[in-house]
Amino acid sequence: MNKFLFKNFVLIKFISCFVLSILTFFTFRSDLVYHFDFKILISFFLIQIIIWSIVFFKKNKKISIILFNLFFLVFLNLILTPIFHLNTFDVPARQPNYKITKTYKGDFFKGMFSGTHLISSDEKGYRTNKKINYKIKQKNDLRIFTIGASTTEQGETDNKKTWSNLLANKLEKLTDRNIEMINAGMAGLRMKHHFISFKRIRKYNPDVVIFLIGINDWNHHIINEKKNYLFPKYEISYRYKNSILFKVFSNINKQINKKLFNINKKNIKRTNLLSPEIDTEAYLSPQINSLEKRNIIKKFQPTNIFQEYDYWLSYTIDECKKNAIICLFMDQPTAYNRNISDKLKKRLWMTPPNQDYTLTLEDLIVTSAFYNNWLKYKAKQEKVNFYLLSEKIEPNTNYLIDDCHFSEKGSEKVSDLLANYISLNLKSILN
Repeated sequence: MNKFLFKNFVLIKFISCFVLSILTFFTFRSDLVYHFDFKILISFFLIQIIIWSIVFFKKNKKISIILFNLFFLVFLNLILTPIFHLNTFDVPARQPNYKITKTYKGDFFKGMFSGTHLISSDEKGYRTNKKINYKIKQKNDLRIFTIGASTTEQGETDNKKTWSNLLANKLEKLTDRNIEMINAGMAGLRMKHHFISFKRIRKYNPDVVIFLIGINDWNHHIINEKKNYLFPKYEISYRYKNSILFKVFSNINKQINKKLFNINKKNIKRTNLLSPEIDTEAYLSPQINSLEKRNIIKKFQPTNIFQEYDYWLSYTIDECKKNAIICLFMDQPTAYNRNISDKLKKRLWMTPPNQDYTLTLEDLIVTSAFYNNWLKYKAKQEKVNFYLLSEKIEPNTNYLIDDCHFSEKGSEKVSDLLANYISLNLKSILN
């Protein structure tokens, strides 16, 4: 009887270790295969040793108890990863109470930006049209959040000239409501960041959330063309880099580096694309005309949406429905068009950005259209509000300063189009 119980206990241990080992492997798989990092590899082997040690180490009872505890910690780390990631992930954000003025005097933005631009944020790090009391929302208040990347943040544009704030002004003229416009956009962000941003702004009781999305996700797809998940929902949700253990090991590593090499992250400035802290003209000038300047030409025409984009967008739509929040999704207007003006064509640089190669204009047209059309299809399938903005912005320097960022006239046009759409299709929120 004792032998039978012992054999069954050993078998249970072996099966448990095998299952946890396989599950753990898939949390590491994408980073081991596509983004090789020696530290990640060491972490993987250490965790595997911990998992299997309860099967092969039996001599010392005290050590066995320690190993069982470590096994349990690895298991706990795995199952808590999605919750931990959602609540601790550091989405890049603007500094609170930030203020800077910028004047565009050079020829680069001549006719696109004028005068001195005041760029600021409130105590939450958001760009707003007025002082917002986040703790209290009056009955007459209509609180709108805009979420997106640099084309929403518009970090180089005056507070009053962003499409978000221009839209607020137009909506106030269409209604007696007090429009509170809160711009939560941030340069460089992708759909996974937008989802977490959306989760975190819910506590401020938004009435409407407008998403302008796409370009950073399809550029991420271009750069990570070979990346593929075998089990997307699991591998993305339970990725080791989102876990408690990774956070702990990373913090230990940072402290060691800080002691040994005097690395202080606080001294590292934010330098996202078109952020207010950088000299935009100096940043863009060496990079523009990438279609001609970059000698390496890469072929890329997607046949499927990048799995991470689909995953996080689906969760975002679910959150909209679950919380009964009016969400409006917009696709990304770009300069990628066969009728692009010569002047604008020479200003392209996100083809993709910060790489030593470029796609052809034709491939950029196909890629942007593929993503924008898919978003339209997804919104229709999920029965959520969608506005096809990409077909309304002509590819010239009247409206765009480069691949996708709006000029002052471009921002004005976006706000006009959106105000018209909302007044016709979302009448209930204006009453």
